[in-house]
Amino acid sequence: MITKDTIAKIRDAARVEEVVGEFVQLKKRGVNYIGLCPFHNEKTPSFTVSATKGIYKCFGCGKSGDSISFVMEHEHFTYREALKFLATKYNIAVEEKVETNAEREAESVKESLYIVNQYAQSYFTKYLLESDEGKNIGLSYFKERGLTDETIQKFKLGFCPSDGNTFTEEAIKNGYQLELLQKLGLTSQYKQDFFRGRGLFTIHSISGKVLGFGGRTL
Repeated sequence: MITKDTIAKIRDAARVEEVVGEFVQLKKRGVNYIGLCPFHNEKTPSFTVSATKGIYKCFGCGKSGDSISFVMEHEHFTYREALKFLATKYNIAVEEKVETNAEREAESVKESLYIVNQYAQSYFTKYLLESDEGKNIGLSYFKERGLTDETIQKFKLGFCPSDGNTFTEEAIKNGYQLELLQKLGLTSQYKQDFFRGRGLFTIHSISGKVLGFGGRTL
């Protein structure tokens, strides 16, 4: 396990405009940099890098993050691989420590929660776009408010079935534990879908992981 001190040194050294600039031709525009997005095809630059904030953001496909997440996304690295890549680039010695059983277990649970949230996001978005209920209630609501198909896809909007526990049953059927569904607030203590009948807005981390959902009763 790479130590927190090492990660902090890497974050301080790996300036986002330098890291991204190795893969993308950037041009200065005001305080930011712009270029063609490396994650989707485009002719007009919509990819922006903010040196002051230490982040990148594509207003075309929605990808965003910092220097570490950029390397992960662009090079298909794991978090650990991206850290080692940047440590080598900036000549930073990587210090590691042996994880305790408790740390390994906590990290495993944390990763499991991300995986469940990712499944939920995929389910809700698919239900919005493909089910009769999703299209008639959720999709029509978003369209009435002027949201385009591109925006709906980019921000991973969704809809949860109004029937009490349709999502929960499907998730359990696919191998996801009830305890994790409840821990994430997706399922109530009574095994009912928490967001039933609601339009959903996905909340992402800066690296793109699904952190949770905001729901609106329709």
